[in-house]
Amino acid sequence: MTRNRLDTIRKTLLSLREARLQQCRRQNADAAALLDEGVADIADQGQTDNLKDYLHLLSDAGREEILAIDAALERLRDGSYEICESCGKNIGMARLEVLPFTRLCLTCQQNVEQQESSKAGPVKGQI
Repeated sequence: MTRNRLDTIRKTLLSLREARLQQCRRQNADAAALLDEGVADIADQGQTDNLKDYLHLLSDAGREEILAIDAALERLRDGSYEICESCGKNIGMARLEVLPFTRLCLTCQQNVEQQESSKAGPVKGQI
């Protein structure tokens, strides 16, 4: 991979990281603001609690993505960015352009998703 391409990828990852970090901060601030508002009745309190939980879940997903971006930046530094962590084959630039912080090639990602879905049990209507 050329030095120019590496710099472009690094800038893209840093930009994604900053955007996700800002989003997490906003979501945490929104959740904190819900605590401060007070509510009129128990139904409003339940709805407020659900919204807070949802905002925290979004924030947790954002933190996970930030960690994945940080790991991708580290792989850029050590030269293993394009290498699948599972099988050791090349991930492929097309996949990295779509999801620049992925760590698995498409085949390995599909295997992981298939294993996760089989652990979840049968889908409704299937045996």
